[in-house]
Amino acid sequence: MARIGQLQVNLFCDDVDGCLAFYQQLGLQEAFRAPSSGPIEHVEVEAAGVRIGLTSARVANSLVGLGVGPSDRPSTEVVFWCDDVDAMFELALSAGAASVVPPMDSPDGRLQFGWVRDPDGHQVKFVQKRADA
Repeated sequence: MARIGQLQVNLFCDDVDGCLAFYQQLGLQEAFRAPSSGPIEHVEVEAAGVRIGLTSARVANSLVGLGVGPSDRPSTEVVFWCDDVDAMFELALSAGAASVVPPMDSPDGRLQFGWVRDPDGHQVKFVQKRADA
């Protein structure tokens, strides 16, 4: 029986270098890059055991015709569970993100969350459990 051994999410980017710098400023570590020197076509960063691939949309389209690219209307988001949404939100803004929804409490008060867009427009959500919930 086939089994899944690891999870990775790939984000197609116009500006791989800019996205890489953004995620590194959030504390994610580079785990893989191709090619190993020269302009980046694909790079992977890691958070909490999950890899996020940042792939050049231009390269993906020219190599295998995926027809992908960043969009001004996201249909997915990357969610980071953290211990301080306010601090991560401010860190993201200082790293070049655009604010979408500033940190707020969930209707039931159990969570706090906020949304930004990374430099290439991918939606990113920060979430934390409330200590008193």
